[in-house]
Amino acid sequence: MILSETNYRKLTLSLASIITGFFLLTSLCGCPYKSVYQIDNEPQIQTDEAFSGNWETIMIEENGRQRAVRMNLSRKNDFEYNIYFCGFFGRVNKKNIPQADTIRGAAFMSLVGNRQFINVKIDSRIYIAEFIYENDQITMLPMSDYFTSFVVKSNQELRQRITYHFRTRLYPLYDESFALRKMKRVVENP
Repeated sequence: MILSETNYRKLTLSLASIITGFFLLTSLCGCPYKSVYQIDNEPQIQTDEAFSGNWETIMIEENGRQRAVRMNLSRKNDFEYNIYFCGFFGRVNKKNIPQADTIRGAAFMSLVGNRQFINVKIDSRIYIAEFIYENDQITMLPMSDYFTSFVVKSNQELRQRITYHFRTRLYPLYDESFALRKMKRVVENP
């Protein structure tokens, strides 16, 4: 099949648009970074009672829809927390009605430079998020899957990649679709 020059240009332009759209879509739709590795071999920072309790916030999905998320953080031992997330995470019943779900895990804190991170272990996977506690509010900013282009092969290497990322980036790569910003403490009625 022989194409005229105008048809060839139209086809080339269409293919270029499709390829560009594909790469933009895959780069914008990140996932939180997950790994079998954690920042520290063993937890180094003792638990802080100020973090314990029920916290809640409203997450804004990529399509603009809002959903409530509740987090419970409780002391597991001197260095670890039990962590629970409750909310609507995409699970539906047979009638396609959203169902509340709970995600359970364990967590501990790490310091990298002057930033505090939480290592959250859920189903043998570790999720890394920057952890900010200010004015009795918690913000958790999970690292994007694209924060490093290297394949991390150890706990020490994960720490090095995070250090390098925050030293070289003006704006760190967080997974905004899973960010929990300004969670407020839930005060239970007596």
